[in-house]
Amino acid sequence: MRMTIHNARTSKLGAFTPRHNDRNFDISHAEHIDPERTKDNIYWNWMNDPEATFEDAEKEFYEQHCRTHLDAINQRYLEQRHPERVRTMDEYRKSPRTCPEETLLMIGNKDEHLPPKTLRAICEKLKDWEEKQIPGLKVLDIAYHGDEEGAPHIHMRRAWICRDENGTESISQGKALEGAGIPLPHPDKPQGRNNNRKQTFSRQERQALYEICRGYGLESLLETQPREKSQSGRELEDYKAGKAEERARAAEMRAKAAEQKALQMEQERDAARAERERIRGALTHARTRAEKAEKQAREQQAENSRLKAVESQIRSETERQQRIARQLAEMNQKARQELRKTRKQLEHLKGYLDKAEQQRLQEELELQEQDGFELE
Repeated sequence: MRMTIHNARTSKLGAFTPRHNDRNFDISHAEHIDPERTKDNIYWNWMNDPEATFEDAEKEFYEQHCRTHLDAINQRYLEQRHPERVRTMDEYRKSPRTCPEETLLMIGNKDEHLPPKTLRAICEKLKDWEEKQIPGLKVLDIAYHGDEEGAPHIHMRRAWICRDENGTESISQGKALEGAGIPLPHPDKPQGRNNNRKQTFSRQERQALYEICRGYGLESLLETQPREKSQSGRELEDYKAGKAEERARAAEMRAKAAEQKALQMEQERDAARAERERIRGALTHARTRAEKAEKQAREQQAENSRLKAVESQIRSETERQQRIARQLAEMNQKARQELRKTRKQLEHLKGYLDKAEQQRLQEELELQEQDGFELE
């Protein structure tokens, strides 16, 4: 039997989605999936919560381990006046550089393969080896698929966690491998596409998988040498089995592509709905502001009318006071005239009065002057 292990993160449509793995989509459109056998699939997530979907479990993992890092980066972008670089956690989780890595594990083919229990046990031992070898590697979810056209296989999604000097966690495969002491294939050469620590780890991973299979007594059944690329030396049945595997993988890729396309359309629909809600909110806000401005205008108009009324009252009162002042001035003038006239008459009579009467007369005149009638 052939032992296959393949790691990848993205396709042409973007990051792989976990919805395919736990069948969290409409499988009636997936031609390579037998709905009658789907009930025999096995699913596990890092929260050990059978009610949680793989996507929900991955969202929770990223929130717990990457929120501090993402918030710090976004804050720095805002301080640098680059709000367009700010990302949500979903965008961070689906980015090709920071999304989970998916491993496809398959032993055998459609006609010759391991029992589900054995394949799952091998996968769990491989998971334990990986997390022990790389402390920052965390397996998020595992799915056993026995409902597809090809050989039964397992999807395992994992995140590569690293910590900076402050203990803040983020996603970085290279730093996680370096922190675990995984060397370059060629330490004397610069690190690059053809000389990186993931190549070393992949060889170690394949060897570890082989040793695990040996522990189950499978070494005599496994192919230890790579197959030749040419098809001319294959036996007919072997060729047919290989073609069947290729068709199954192609069907799975088509299903994933269709799912990715559906997800993309859903995201576009969500974006359009969000934009519609934003426009509706802006219109509501504008309407509220217009109503507030209209209310303020009415209140200002009422205040202006009140001030005009008060101004009219003040003007009327001022005119009334002015009329009273004029009347008092006229009365005062007449009183002064009468006083002067009376005083002249008293002056003529003064010679006929004794001193006591003259004194009382003088006091009377002074009293009248104190009451406000001044003689000119």
